[in-house]
Amino acid sequence: MCGIMGYSGLRPPLPLLVSGLERLEYRGYDSSGVAFFDDFGALSVVRAVGKVGMLKDLVSDRVAQPGAAIGHIRWATHGGVTLENAHPHQSGPIVLVHNGIVENDQALRIHLRSCGIECLSETDSEVLSHLIRLEYEKDGVFPEAVRRALGHVEGSYALAILCQNDPADLVVVRNGPPLILGLGAGETFAASDIPAFLHFTRQVHPMDNGTIALIRHDEVRAGRLEQSLQDWTPPPSMTISWDPVFAEKGTYRHFMEKEIFEAPRAMMDTLSDRLSVSPVLPELDRLALGIPPVVAFVACGTSWHAGLFGRAFLEQAGIPAFVEIASEFRYRKLLLPKGSWVIGISQSGETADTIGAIEASRRAGFFTVGIANVPGSTLERECDLCLLTHAGPEIGVASTKAFQAQVSLLMMLSLALGEASPRPDLLDALLRAPHRLELFLESLSAESLDARVERLRQSRLVMFAGRGLDYPLALEGALKFKEITYRPADGYPGGELKHGPIALIEPGVTVVAPLVDRSLRAKEISNLREIRARGGYVLAIGPAIGKEGHEIWYDDRIGLPDDPPWSGVFQAAGVLQLLAYRVASALGNDVDQPRNLAKSVTVE
Repeated sequence: MCGIMGYSGLRPPLPLLVSGLERLEYRGYDSSGVAFFDDFGALSVVRAVGKVGMLKDLVSDRVAQPGAAIGHIRWATHGGVTLENAHPHQSGPIVLVHNGIVENDQALRIHLRSCGIECLSETDSEVLSHLIRLEYEKDGVFPEAVRRALGHVEGSYALAILCQNDPADLVVVRNGPPLILGLGAGETFAASDIPAFLHFTRQVHPMDNGTIALIRHDEVRAGRLEQSLQDWTPPPSMTISWDPVFAEKGTYRHFMEKEIFEAPRAMMDTLSDRLSVSPVLPELDRLALGIPPVVAFVACGTSWHAGLFGRAFLEQAGIPAFVEIASEFRYRKLLLPKGSWVIGISQSGETADTIGAIEASRRAGFFTVGIANVPGSTLERECDLCLLTHAGPEIGVASTKAFQAQVSLLMMLSLALGEASPRPDLLDALLRAPHRLELFLESLSAESLDARVERLRQSRLVMFAGRGLDYPLALEGALKFKEITYRPADGYPGGELKHGPIALIEPGVTVVAPLVDRSLRAKEISNLREIRARGGYVLAIGPAIGKEGHEIWYDDRIGLPDDPPWSGVFQAAGVLQLLAYRVASALGNDVDQPRNLAKSVTVE
């Protein structure tokens, strides 16, 4: 949800800002803008409706002097996609960019009107610039004016702020949405996500909620919002191991395509040093924690689908588990047994609903575990224990490699908690799965998928159906398909089709059926026969099943190796991701930045 890029240093800032915004474009792409000090020392603002490319053209002949500068890409929340609503917003000498939601926006507008100030945009962000300006006019102390003004604000915000009279200073604030400092040699970056500055430094400081920082090229001082300026101190830093190559497309057409083929590496890096020791998953320290009576997974979107796998794996280990949509769970009465664990899953570690569910669980006294892909994220800091996947930065809005990394980690979790009744078959499958997936993806030629892609492109409706382990695959396949193709798609348990959804089946409807769960395969085949009997077209994804009778339950099949189900789920997920990617590409859609979506949903 929106992306912020800030810089203070001795280099010309405009190329750095534009470069950073391009790498953050997966967070929003309705409009963009920059603020900088021009050759004459005047604070200049340039904004554009549309993607960063539009802004890049507008500033191509502009010159900015070294010092502080800020940029923004917007995912529209308050107000439509217009130039007036684009960031940065300016009020007198104050210019800022904002990610978040000001909940008392209307009350603040009334207050501003009483002070003779009328807002020019529909955004809640503009009111912040006016509030800070009013405070700045009292004493001319820039950071203190910011701190005082925010005392009147209710809601969430990440802010990067400039002042005409302090061209070397950049003030940044975090209260909700992520904001990360990149600490370089003689320069400092501030951004919503690490890839924005990964090419320049790997030394980072993830800002905590309720903190503020004053940034100059040669120093950074940070403190709590309730602390006055003289009490701020240099922040600690950590080193990120991500390779900048992860943030480049290389020879691939899209980041999504690249990241689908990076899934084996993401799994390997996640498993590395965790399966070669005893006990498995050493971070868990099982003997100290004990076995939970119940595990509740909370997540959103693709991470929720990974949680469905986590439930299946833990149930195999003999541990009761259930999966909840985080936005619903956080507002319910938590009737869990004492000692239960609540596990929040989020690729970014910044998903607002998941963090809210974890915070509610901690207040209720439950042990909280985070599964995230970004070191230093809010989820990592809010949980009692955080297990990191190591998928590297994921740029495509539709999650791919992070999903396989999450499922890998959840398999390890079930192995660690179920060591009283070890599963050598699961351990062996997990050890082999990354290499098996790599070989399988390499064997899938574009030509072998062409006819299937055309069938899906022409289908009036695409449904995904599965049972057991195939059910979360069906849900994930449907989500990927509608996210980037914009075509109707739904995922169902195979046994539920005849309880209503089968009414949609007619010629022109395609049903995609992953078939890796051997225990329920016969029942799923029976459901697919019912689909074909009513004119639906069945595309199966699975290994060959016998030599006779296949023609009565599917029309086409994408073959998978005859691997154990625990390995087959990764291969089936790769096929479903590739099919969605290829259909969206054939339709000419923007695969990496699908309409109305942003990578990280950091506001409720």
